[in-house]
Amino acid sequence: WIDMNPLRGFECLEIDPSEPFAANCLPVGAEIIFPVSFPKTRAMLEARGHKVYGVEVDELAKAEGAVTCCSLIFDSPAAHQLD
Repeated sequence: WIDMNPLRGFECLEIDPSEPFAANCLPVGAEIIFPVSFPKTRAMLEARGHKVYGVEVDELAKAEGAVTCCSLIFDSPAAHQLD
């Protein structure tokens, strides 16, 4: 759906063709928040070693929303403090 030239140098993973909106996930650090409605793509991510947390977003999807547009991400200084 997009021109891949600007993404040269990145590893691009293809989602399962039967799940065209599965790319809308939310990476947080080394983990991924991911809609449970895309099990084939989730299995591919997990097989590649990614930690995936499934969330129900069926009601958001009815309004054309997803995990990225319904999230507020911020960096907490406390998250970087060592004990």
